[in-house]
Amino acid sequence: MDDATGLAEALLGLDGFRVLAVKESPDEVCISVETTADVVGCPRCGVRALAKERRRVDIRDLPCFGRPARLIWMKRRWCCADPDCEERTWTECSPEVPSRAVLTLRAGMEATRQVGELALPVAVVAKELGVCWWTVMDAVVLHGTPLVEDPARVGHVRALGIDETSFLSATRDHHTIYATGLVDLDGRTLIDMIEGNAASDLRRWCAAQDPLWLETIEVVATDLAESYRRGIAEHLDHTVRVADPFHVVRWAQRALDEVRRSSWNNARGAIAKRRAGRARGPALGIARARYALWKNPDTLTANQAAQLAWIAKTDPTLYRAYLLKEGLRHVCPRRRNHLNEGEPQPLRGPPTA
Repeated sequence: MDDATGLAEALLGLDGFRVLAVKESPDEVCISVETTADVVGCPRCGVRALAKERRRVDIRDLPCFGRPARLIWMKRRWCCADPDCEERTWTECSPEVPSRAVLTLRAGMEATRQVGELALPVAVVAKELGVCWWTVMDAVVLHGTPLVEDPARVGHVRALGIDETSFLSATRDHHTIYATGLVDLDGRTLIDMIEGNAASDLRRWCAAQDPLWLETIEVVATDLAESYRRGIAEHLDHTVRVADPFHVVRWAQRALDEVRRSSWNNARGAIAKRRAGRARGPALGIARARYALWKNPDTLTANQAAQLAWIAKTDPTLYRAYLLKEGLRHVCPRRRNHLNEGEPQPLRGPPTA
């Protein structure tokens, strides 16, 4: 390994290959290689084979010094020296370079790691390797499927979370397409993603799982959609079903908005006239307090606190709905952050200016 060829092979890092030549350009690095096997026996009879011809095979490898790398493998074709052997001819192969593949094995595994573990966009990884989007995606499916389907990846699940995600927004050609995510709430691991958010979609997924694995689930957290309740009724009826705190608070927020709109309409109808479409009197005060009603008491500005104090005096029904929303928010656990390290504080009285 004291010569330049040995250094090039050390940098290449592929067992069983030697470097023949290296050419570089601003767009890529081309490395011509061949196998180190000079003596090969017939795989059928064991007679020493004869080299017949070479065939060029181009394949993408890991990027080299910030540029895509192309391996040019001068692939040898061997023939058996025994005329009675049925093997005739064959081409050499290598576990590092899968047959008919565009990427080397290590390049495909690295693409899978970047897309799956590092969450890089497929297009970014494809540009780095110098291939198209589908080449990287095929590698992710090939190497990532065994990792995803490995039973040891998920293991025992005590608390299962189910929620929907908008996958494609509605267009002129199709309605909004949803996907349902299933998460291990204790391990914070995504278990699976299924197409659709209907009860039949969730029921079909449950039917495909191991019944013994489903029996180990104790708690299922979902949103308030009726489809999810019906979807888990058959296979997860033994579990304790709870509502996702985020969706519970969101429904409380929607109810508060309905009360606010009702109060605003009543206040607007109580006044005699409106000028240029602008509400006057109590209706204007309710409209201005819209964002204050959305916020938590501990994040109110002085102006918003004054608005809520005015709501408490002029519209007790709306303020009572605000207190109910806040009470429900404190009952439901919430994620802590650096601004909220302690336990939720009890509700305060009416805010003062």
